[in-house]
Amino acid sequence: MEHRGPGLRVRVTHHGHCSVLKVGGHLDFITAPTLTGHVEAVWEMSPGPRLVLELSQLTFYDSTALAVLAHTRQRIHATATGRLLFVGVPHSLRHLLHRTGLLPRFELRDSVEHAVAPLLSMA
Repeated sequence: MEHRGPGLRVRVTHHGHCSVLKVGGHLDFITAPTLTGHVEAVWEMSPGPRLVLELSQLTFYDSTALAVLAHTRQRIHATATGRLLFVGVPHSLRHLLHRTGLLPRFELRDSVEHAVAPLLSMA
């Protein structure tokens, strides 16, 4: 499933009980509800989702993007079975996460394959 909102692209693929959301374009105040809606849809399928956010195609983000990522992480980690991994975090976003103290709270992986493999092996 792929959705193109104003300036944001989200493509959702499922690998067993793991969902990958490939996010590209602009993630800001206007487009954040599109990403949040996709996360909610995955949540409805499984209340403790195993989720990979692939962000290498993000070209713009603002503080709303940080809030969405932090909220998604907090919500998933509050479950017993949920897990959230990030792939392809742009250098500038990684730097911002570091400066805000959020980077150590995020699980980063080098590729979707490296993120999905351990999620599929989870009971």
